[in-house]
Amino acid sequence: MKDALGERMKRYYEDALRVTLPRRAYVVLRIDGRAFHTFTRKLARPYDQPLADALDEAARVLSAEIEGCRFAYGQSDEYSFLLTDFESEHAKMWFDGNLQKIVSVSASLFTAAFARAYPSPERLAVFDSRALLIPQRDEVEKYFVWRQLDASANSLNMLASAHYSHHELAGKSEAEKHDLLHAKGLNWAKCAPDFKRGRVVKRQAREWIVDRDIPVFTRDKEYLRQLIPPCSTNS
Repeated sequence: MKDALGERMKRYYEDALRVTLPRRAYVVLRIDGRAFHTFTRKLARPYDQPLADALDEAARVLSAEIEGCRFAYGQSDEYSFLLTDFESEHAKMWFDGNLQKIVSVSASLFTAAFARAYPSPERLAVFDSRALLIPQRDEVEKYFVWRQLDASANSLNMLASAHYSHHELAGKSEAEKHDLLHAKGLNWAKCAPDFKRGRVVKRQAREWIVDRDIPVFTRDKEYLRQLIPPCSTNS
C-alpha cells in the first residue's frame, strides 16, 4: 500500500510539475539577492568590498558544484552562470535538466556559501534563482553584454547616490549624473574596474578564479567569445 500510494503521489502530483530542460542548448542561471537594498543599507557606500568578495566566493563554490558550468559573471547582488552540455558525446546536464532541482539547489548552495563567507547575525541574506534557455551563441553574448551594461548603470547610480540625495538625482540622465560627480571632483571612469564592469569567475587549470579586471565586452569581444563554447548545432 505504501508503494502504491507513493507511486500515486509521484505520478499525479510530483511529476505533473516536473520540467526538463532540452539538451544541447545554452542555459543561464541567474542568482539574485532578495531585498538586498535592505540587507546592504548599513554597508559602506558606494561599494562594499567585503560584500563583493563574499559574492565572488559564493560564485566560485557554486561554479565548482554545477556540472557543465563554463563561467559566471557577477555585478551588484547577482551572478549569472553559463551551463552547457555539448562539449562531448557523453556530457550531461546538471540534474539531467530537472528545472526544479537546478533552480532550488543553485539558490540554496549560493545562499549557504555566501552566509559562510559573509556571516551576518543581524541580517538574513537570501538569493533566488531563475533559468534562461538561450538557443544561440550570439544571443548568449548579448545576454552578458546586457548584464554588464546594467552593471555600469548600477555603479554610476551607486556612486552618485553616495554623494547626492534621491531628490537631487531624480530625473537626471547619466550624463547629468557624471556632471554632478565632476562638480565634486569625482570621476566614475577612474573607479575600480570591478565596480564599473563586474567580475568573471572562470576555470583556470583545476580551480575557479575571480577576474576583477575584465574588459568592456562590447570593446573586447574576443574576451567574452572565448568564455562561451561554440555548439556545433547552432554556433
